[in-house]
Order: sequence, then C-alpha cells, then structure tokens
Amino acid sequence: MKHLRPRYIGAVLLTALGLSPAQEPPVVIRPKPGEEVVVAVADIQPRGGNRPAELARAVQELNQALWDDLKFAGFFTLPGKSFYPPRPINDRSQIQFQEWRVPDVDADFLAVGFAELAKNELSFEGWVYDVKTGKEAFGKRYRGEPELARRIAHRWADWIVYQLTAGASRGIASTRIAFERSPRRGNKEIFLMDYDGHHLQAVTANGTLNLSPSWGSKNGRLAYLTYRRGRPEINVYSIRDGSLLPFSSGDHVVGSPAVSPDGDWIAYAARHPANGYPNLSVARMDGTERRWLTSGSGVDTGPTWSPTGRQIGFVSDRSGSPQIYSIDGDGANLRRLVSEGGYADSPDWSPDGRFVAFAWRPPRQGHFDIYLVDVASLKIFQLTSHEGSNENPSWAPDGRHLAFQSNRNGSYQIYLMLADGSEQHAITQTGSNSAPAWSGYGE
Repeated sequence: MKHLRPRYIGAVLLTALGLSPAQEPPVVIRPKPGEEVVVAVADIQPRGGNRPAELARAVQELNQALWDDLKFAGFFTLPGKSFYPPRPINDRSQIQFQEWRVPDVDADFLAVGFAELAKNELSFEGWVYDVKTGKEAFGKRYRGEPELARRIAHRWADWIVYQLTAGASRGIASTRIAFERSPRRGNKEIFLMDYDGHHLQAVTANGTLNLSPSWGSKNGRLAYLTYRRGRPEINVYSIRDGSLLPFSSGDHVVGSPAVSPDGDWIAYAARHPANGYPNLSVARMDGTERRWLTSGSGVDTGPTWSPTGRQIGFVSDRSGSPQIYSIDGDGANLRRLVSEGGYADSPDWSPDGRFVAFAWRPPRQGHFDIYLVDVASLKIFQLTSHEGSNENPSWAPDGRHLAFQSNRNGSYQIYLMLADGSEQHAITQTGSNSAPAWSGYGE
C-alpha cells in the first residue's frame, strides 16, 4: 500500500525567532508536492566500446552525480539502492516493474540509463518510467567529452526535475557558483565552480584582493570588486569570452557591487562627495547614468536587488549598529526590515520576493548565523545554528536552496542547504573560500 506521507518540505525545521513550533507554523519551500514522490534511480550501465576503463570511470561519475543531484533537489524521496533488485538493467526490455513496487522501494518513477564511449565522445541515453503503469514517461540523449560526464548527469537531473514537477522547477544541477578563494594569505581571487564544487575555474589571477562577485543573469556577466590597480574598483567580466568590460566609477571609492535582475544596472557602495560616507549608488553596466540612492551620515553598503528590480535591500548602521533596510529604486520608501538589534549583514533577496536571507549576530550572541526575514510580515526565521560563523547567504535561482560560507570546521568553506535549513553540506574543503554568489539559469 502506498504510504501517503505529506511532503511538507521544511516542516518543523524553521520556526519564528523566539517562538515554539506550536506558536508559529514552519516556513515551507514553495512549490511543494501534495504528497511524497518516490524516484528509484537504477545504476547507469556501460555499453561496449574499446576503452572499458575510461568508460567505467565516466559511468561512475554519471551515477554519483545523478544520485546527488536528485537527492538534493528537495522534491523527491530516493529509496536506498540496497533495496533495489539485484540484477542490473542492461536493456529496457529487462525491466520488471513489479520488482520496483515492493514495500521497501514502492517507487512512483524509475530512472534508467546507458552510456557508451566512441571516438572520444561519451553518449548517454536516459529514460524515466511510470512504475505504476509500466509506461515510458520521457527520455533524453546527451553527448559530450568523457570528462564532462558530471555535467551530462546534471543536465539529465535537471530535466527529470523539470518533467516530474510539471515545470514548477528547472532544477539547479547545471548552475554555477562564483566565490572568493584565498590561495595564500593577503590576496583573494574570484573563482567559478559547478554547484556541487566541481570544475573549478579562475576568473582572476592578479595576486591582489578580488571580492564580492555578483552575477548579471541573462547576459553572462560577473561583476566584482578588485584592487588590481591599487584602489578598489568594479570590474565586469564576460563569462562568454573572458573579456573585461569597462565600468567607470569616476573618482569614487567603491565597494560591494550588485547586478540588477535585468543585467543592465549595478548598485554599489561609494563614498558620497557631500558627506564622505559610503552611500548607495546605481549606474549602468558601463558606469554611465549614475545616481545616488542614499545620502545619509552613515555607512550604507551590501546592496541586493528584489526580483522585480524595483527595490534594493542593503546594510546600514544609521541606527547605530548594522541592520537590514530596503529602499525603492528611485531612493524613496526607506524601510527597516530587521529591528531586533545585534549585527545584521550580507542580505540577499529571494527569487520569489518573499524573503531576504541575511547573516545575523543577535544581541548577546557571539557568532553569525543565517536567517530569513519575511519581507511582508517582518517575521524572522533561523536556518543555521552551528558553532562558528555562518555568513554571506546566496539564493539559488529556484528559490529552494542557499549557498553560504561557514568556518564551523576551522577554515571558511562554501556550504549548501535547502531553504528550510536542512541538508547542509560543504562543497569546498581546502584553502579559504567565501562570499558565494549563485548564478541564474544559463550562466
């Protein structure tokens, strides 16, 4: 009999600050399935070829990446493979659907796949079956170099997520994360990596400080702060061809760039000529049409755009200690989002506009954790509660996952989690890594 356990992702894991679960309902990741969706993921099988060892390595990569992607997607339950039928599926005609309906598996869907290697090209074919009806639901074919096996698995995983959620999610497995990496003390470089920490790629290698990466979704650009010429300036890097695009900040000392959702504007902190304080400014991607959003006698920094581009969240110490505020894109309607005191920092607006994630050290606490503030109600929810500091949250484009930095195990590393605080795990392990910025789709 099917176990009809409601799939409330995030139940009892997020509670309002200072309230018990009985007092405040949990935050639920949206959209959520009406009930548990069980997906069995049969091992991808190799098919022939004259380089069996190389094919075996590629198949191992495919299997591990696909399993990890679907498990972390947050939509499905994956039964343990120890409960699967013992015989590998070497041909689709061998599938015995009744074996996937036994109580310890009880799958709704079954994913199968086959890979072969010919002329230095890896070919993969994958299918998903409706276990109850025994009919094929959908399939895909992918080709690429053998070393791109993980990325082939990512694309297949995202297609499974898209199909089984009826288009509610595009998945995140093919997205990337930009971040700061310290190869040695005294400098930081900007790097890119796949969402799972693989395929590291250097963006900068100038031996100075390079900070605060921010994606320009839809146009393949990455803005960041650099000291490569001695003073802080904003650079805009083209992901597509590796070129640097010009950005003029005039004579201003600048910091913390944030690219708008449409990719046309950059919000950033700059020293205001009238008061000498860092305030918020907005300019076109080339530095033209610059205008000031704030002009107060306090430090305003760390801007983040709302998904519509009509509002900007930021950090300001105008009340005494750094807190989170929002302001309209024309400088009107200043609003304080966090009023509980302490030290709040590094806000990031969720793709659905509901929440701003931020790092917060509440009053009488010694370290930072990741929190959400509901923009409409101003209720605050805690996501992390570990020793050490957890900072710099960044939303995935699906609004269901977050990246952040943590030194819970010593050095700062990049971690991921579901937006209810579950499934926290590190994706970097060596060196010092910080300030993750999750890409949009297609970057």
